[in-house]
Amino acid sequence: MQTKTKPLIEINNMKKYFPLKNGFIKRTKSNVKAVENVSLHIYEGETLGVVGESGCGKSTFGRTILGLEDLTEGSIKFRGEEIGGLSDKKLKKFKKDMQMIFQDPYASLNPRQRVGAALEEAYIIHTKIKKKEREKRVKELLVEVGLKEEHADRYPHEFSGGQRQRIGIARALTLNPSMVICDEAVSALDVSVQAQIIQLLKKLQKSHQLTYLFISHDLGVVRHVSTRVLVMYLGASAELAPSEDLYNNPLHPYTQALLSAIPRPDPAAKRNRVRLEGELPDPADYPKGCPFHTRCPLAHERCRIERPEWREVEPEHFVACHEV
Repeated sequence: MQTKTKPLIEINNMKKYFPLKNGFIKRTKSNVKAVENVSLHIYEGETLGVVGESGCGKSTFGRTILGLEDLTEGSIKFRGEEIGGLSDKKLKKFKKDMQMIFQDPYASLNPRQRVGAALEEAYIIHTKIKKKEREKRVKELLVEVGLKEEHADRYPHEFSGGQRQRIGIARALTLNPSMVICDEAVSALDVSVQAQIIQLLKKLQKSHQLTYLFISHDLGVVRHVSTRVLVMYLGASAELAPSEDLYNNPLHPYTQALLSAIPRPDPAAKRNRVRLEGELPDPADYPKGCPFHTRCPLAHERCRIERPEWREVEPEHFVACHEV
């Protein structure tokens, strides 16, 4: 199994809260619990998919690992070294090894900057490579992601959405990272372009020995690309398992509901659709007990007062539910 390799990232009891303040002196009245007590390992060479509804904390989870959001509580270790809570200066040496591909490829590029200059920035900040060598490497990267050398002299608005995402991928690879966080990296693209980008990501994973954290709301895409899948609900871990195990044998009621909503090729085929009532609770007014109990069809009194333990119920299959 992939998980027998060495952990690249070790996360223990990760919490990320955003304070809500009011009044003249801006006192904190409550906290938005964007990520609540998540613990897991990310192993070298794997693709860990992260799924859940909008607002479940997927993107904040990835951004906190990368240091784009400050860790509120807990521990994040990269190759055994603690990186959670480090200052920007101390975190700089780790940033070469961890990069991100953003959802909107146009918003993540400076419209006034040529593509070549945008890709050179990482070399300027983190290395002492001379200009000619920087330009050579940029052109090689553009070709590797399916673009042309002359594209280095163009501006972002001169490219299609798929081409811009290829530029974003090239930028993430400039410093030869060990881990890349793909934050909804294909969700803004047409289906045919999605397939091309996914194949490119797989190819680059092999050639660069990359580890991916693949964040998406598209469960079909996640199944196709992931080694393991983490299901998040209201900032908390609901279920974690090898991809095929999770899709073939979902244990958590929330996972079952998500999977039942995946579109099928044959609309006339019978399916057991699990419909959830109500909306996500307010993360600023976090529910007691199991965070899913307000919408769970199996909820009982224990679920309302006692938070379920995160436990391994089958080999490498973890779940947080009293009913499993």
